[in-house]
Amino acid sequence: MECHRPSDVAVRLANDIYFTYLQLDDNAFRIPMQRLGEILGESDLVLVKREVVAIFEELNEPICLDGYFYRGKKLPWQLVNFFEYRFDFDEGEVFVEIEISELYLNALENMLPESYINFQ
Repeated sequence: MECHRPSDVAVRLANDIYFTYLQLDDNAFRIPMQRLGEILGESDLVLVKREVVAIFEELNEPICLDGYFYRGKKLPWQLVNFFEYRFDFDEGEVFVEIEISELYLNALENMLPESYINFQ
């Protein structure tokens, strides 16, 4: 099976999402589209949305956890996505609501020695 490493901009965005989770200590949060535009170096929100959707789809390719323990149960295998997202509008501002998978977070915290996401 061939491994696919996400693009550099996708990795940067994934780490920004992960660091936001670490700062808030909550796996569900909102990020303003304007902030994502700053990260991507783009101010046109239509282009930002198009690029964000493409990057999020790239980041949400499922990973397979094999023989993994979660909440005291051994999972023979499980496909897990990084997060779910949707766009929201609030008082004229566009946000992306993100909910990182608890299973994915548990896997990261138990399997990775780094405090950032490394797709190598």
